[in-house]
Amino acid sequence: MPTQTEPPDPIEPAEIARLLIEHRAILLGYLFSCVRNHADADDLFQEVSLAATRSAENLRNVDGFLPWTREIARRRVLAHYRKSKRLTPMDPDLVTRLAETAAELDRSNEVPARVEALRACLDALPGESRKLVALRYSDHQRPVENIAREFGRSVQATYAILKRSRQILKDCVSQKMNPKLEAS
Repeated sequence: MPTQTEPPDPIEPAEIARLLIEHRAILLGYLFSCVRNHADADDLFQEVSLAATRSAENLRNVDGFLPWTREIARRRVLAHYRKSKRLTPMDPDLVTRLAETAAELDRSNEVPARVEALRACLDALPGESRKLVALRYSDHQRPVENIAREFGRSVQATYAILKRSRQILKDCVSQKMNPKLEAS
């Protein structure tokens, strides 16, 4: 009698946060291409991040994260146009084609190398910075005010640590993706 294999464990909130950071530019680019407004794209990215964090138990494979969140983004864009009376709605087929094109571009890019670089860079962050980043970008997008209180820091200091951490991650990933920069 064959044994049933158990489904993989759900992905942890800290991993969802890391993946959101990793794929932020891709998702924002897709959202901006759909709504053509930076503020709306940022708002939609926050909605997508929140939805992804809340439904993380549905995702069992890290490799499926980007297509999964892009589908969430596509649905949020369509809802955005349905709710907004002042905007001319975008053709739903066009939004779907944009998502498909973005997926094709992802397959042709060096996403796995960037993922690996970000993982290494996240691991290299100092412990407190890594915890702050994980709390901010996971656990239902906790407000910075709550995180600051938990760490006994001011809100301004917490924002400063997060800003420095993002810059460190950006620089680290850039160096890992372009080894010539490291040699300089």
